[in-house]
Amino acid sequence: MRRLWTRGASPSMTFLHVEGNPVPLEPHGHIDPLPPKLRRTSVLVKGWVLFPSGATDRLELFLDGKPLGRARLGVARVDVGQHWDSPHAATSGFELNADLTEWDGPDGEASLVAVATSAEGERYELEPLEVSVTSEPPPASKLPPTKPVPRDLPGPRPRVLVFTHHLGLGGAQLYLLDLLRQLVKTEAGSFVVVSPLDGPVREDLEALGVPVHINSPVPFDDDGSHLGRVEELAAWAGPREFDAVLINTATTLSFAGAEVAERLDLPVVWAIHESFPPSFLWAELSPQVRERLDRALQRSSFLVFEADATRHLFEPSAGSARCLTLPYGLDLEPIDAARSKFDRARAREKVGIPEDAEAIVCIGTVEPRKAQALLAQAFDRIAAAHPRAHLYFVGGREDENSEALQSYIEADSTSDRIELIPLTPEVQLWYGLADVLVCASDVESLPRTVLEAMAWETPVLATGVFGLPELIDDGETGWLCEPRDLDALAGGLERALASSPEERAAIGRAGRVLVEERHSLERYGRQIAELLDPARSGTAATGNDAPT
Repeated sequence: MRRLWTRGASPSMTFLHVEGNPVPLEPHGHIDPLPPKLRRTSVLVKGWVLFPSGATDRLELFLDGKPLGRARLGVARVDVGQHWDSPHAATSGFELNADLTEWDGPDGEASLVAVATSAEGERYELEPLEVSVTSEPPPASKLPPTKPVPRDLPGPRPRVLVFTHHLGLGGAQLYLLDLLRQLVKTEAGSFVVVSPLDGPVREDLEALGVPVHINSPVPFDDDGSHLGRVEELAAWAGPREFDAVLINTATTLSFAGAEVAERLDLPVVWAIHESFPPSFLWAELSPQVRERLDRALQRSSFLVFEADATRHLFEPSAGSARCLTLPYGLDLEPIDAARSKFDRARAREKVGIPEDAEAIVCIGTVEPRKAQALLAQAFDRIAAAHPRAHLYFVGGREDENSEALQSYIEADSTSDRIELIPLTPEVQLWYGLADVLVCASDVESLPRTVLEAMAWETPVLATGVFGLPELIDDGETGWLCEPRDLDALAGGLERALASSPEERAAIGRAGRVLVEERHSLERYGRQIAELLDPARSGTAATGNDAPT
């Protein structure tokens, strides 16, 4: 083995080369460059940090000494993984959506500082990044206001135009499928779905008798192209005489529905699942598009959220009068049908899980906010004390996030007990296989995977973010731990695995009862149907007007 002392280029640190790959001998990291001027809005701060002793436990950011928050850890950094020989290098990234509207420092030059703490308690301050903060507003739009297209009065049953972001597999798509299945069943209206991206959910919608129109994505970075596509959609929808618009998600792939509704003078019910403030969620929009979107948000009849914490993010932009928290409904029939014929032993044999293993399962596409890398690091901490424990990630894709996670797994000492499973429609199988389901996300409104696990009576360990503390009573209907904290996540795993079979069974039963009572699809469908009906008159909700 050839050893050679060198010094790294950025930042200047000492390394030991082993077989041509540099090995870190001391902590190092870097904050990625930011724009020359930072407006007082949401700013995404990224970077990476690497400790030679092991994983990073937490990282906090400060601007001129004032805390901005705790950063997300375990973010994929393939570039770092290619340069340094460390099992943690490929997942050494961090990021924080810093809300500068809350920062009370003055305009002008400021110093951005990141302070990392390792799993061993080491503290490392990254080289500060000098930035400039400004209160200058973005350029104002000079476009004239939109004029509504005249339309006839609605008929007795609403014809609803539904906009969604795509029809692939995911929680928001399955939410929409469940909702439309219930609305069609109760004859609450007729529906047409518009989506920029096709996927397997289309076949399910068409089986319900719901037509699907696939359009190309509406551009959001060029104002002229954006306006042209919105006008095309409005011209297509106008002759069909819809009575209301239902929008699913607040992503850039679906919000054009709000602008179409404005052009057709249609009321809007908008189901928002994303727990990000609008200033961050729509940060990439041109100022003109953002101005029209803000106006569309404010004219919406109802904004529906599954968690109070998510609703609070949007109330400053939309006003509290039209914002409602309605825990969404879950269709229990297919879950119960799957449970009635489920053979746990045969299912475990099918996917290669040892019969006596304690299976920890994390379901969801591999992405930074779901913190799969942090969960793998936490498992590494407790694995020796629980030799029967195995960790399964269900949701791998061909992208850099899955590549980085797989790289960590292969380099980890417990790699024979961790497995990354490709994204699959057969997720129900994994709820039945699991001894514990883990949701390690640092941003989730109310993840469907948690509700489905509870419906299977599978106990859940989750981070206490947004709607999860509103759902889970710690120690009663599941377990909670702090987000973006490796030590807390490892402690949560230890707590779940140390629980007795009787404790787990009791938590599983309590979770099932909670889902039945709190997440009735029949009740939720009735609530949305009531919103779609009075929304046709353009009335807004108040706290006392919420449907029951």
